[in-house]
Amino acid sequence: MAKKNISSKDGRITISYADITHVCMTGSIHALLQYLILFDYDIVAHHTCYFLGYAVNDEISGRLPAVHFSTKQTGTVWTPSRWIDKLRIRLSRNIKYPFLKTAQIFAMDGGFVPPLIGHNDYALLSDGPLSMSQNMQVTSAEYQRQIQKKHTLQGQLEELLYGPVAVFGWGNNKQCKAFYLTEENQSAVFGEKPVYVQSLQQMWQNASDKSKDFVKYVFGIDEGDMQILNNRKYIYLTQPIVKDRILAENEYVGILRSILSHYDQSQVLMKLHPRDNFDYKKYFPEVGIYDKKVNMQLLVMLGASFQRAITICSSSANSFPETVELDWYGVDIHPKLKAFFGEMVPPNRKYNQISL
Repeated sequence: MAKKNISSKDGRITISYADITHVCMTGSIHALLQYLILFDYDIVAHHTCYFLGYAVNDEISGRLPAVHFSTKQTGTVWTPSRWIDKLRIRLSRNIKYPFLKTAQIFAMDGGFVPPLIGHNDYALLSDGPLSMSQNMQVTSAEYQRQIQKKHTLQGQLEELLYGPVAVFGWGNNKQCKAFYLTEENQSAVFGEKPVYVQSLQQMWQNASDKSKDFVKYVFGIDEGDMQILNNRKYIYLTQPIVKDRILAENEYVGILRSILSHYDQSQVLMKLHPRDNFDYKKYFPEVGIYDKKVNMQLLVMLGASFQRAITICSSSANSFPETVELDWYGVDIHPKLKAFFGEMVPPNRKYNQISL
């Protein structure tokens, strides 16, 4: 194998392609955190190559020791630049990344990842709490989208160009050999494949101090973050509802106004989803904003504490201990939310079902 090297942006660590035994491919902050504490420090820092989506920002990717590239968002699935980027990956992967043939691949298999996986085997990482239960039931909206996509021109082209994973993601294919989850899930696609369940909290407790310090460094967490987080009583978990074109801006603002009318906005902290770039301050100047691209689960493990968590339907609501009240509004508050998400799996902890 070629002796080509890759290194972190600050040049701290240089890794030869010959040293790569593991590959992490994801556009999910949750899956990245899971991977970083799933293995010991030596593997994640000295033997892993990372391929990251745009939701993992440059600050985070720049602190990882071996990131080969980080993709940029380029529009809808039919945008020519997205097809060109994926084709470029597909045509060059075996030449540019020869270690993909031998390394163990751990991935969230959507977005830019299928052309990289090709026909290689891989293990699926978790996209968030209860993500498989929510998305991979036979009646789930995502599962049904896969079935429908198979028979569309887009689906047929993507399968031809990139392989079956491009159409049947979330491990719903023969190449996915195992599932690594952070909670017990139920899904029609598990079959006889091994499903390994270990919570982030368990992995964090078992991690070495060196691994914990490395995770905090990668995500840029310090005491200043904890002071911001613990300065307000309520935390609102946002979702990229406008960015994903589920609701128009005015529809989303109307719902938020109804929700936030129940709380003292000067005590509300908006925890932005990693892909959410909505301008909340424009409409709600009193709320606090925490926009660092960090998992809510990690912040809770590091000591973030609130009286109440509030969300429409963010799965991160499961991150909080039972001592934190949870107000769950759910997808029934708007027909477009219900159409997009389908039947939601409710939180796996006690919660207050709130109606508008």
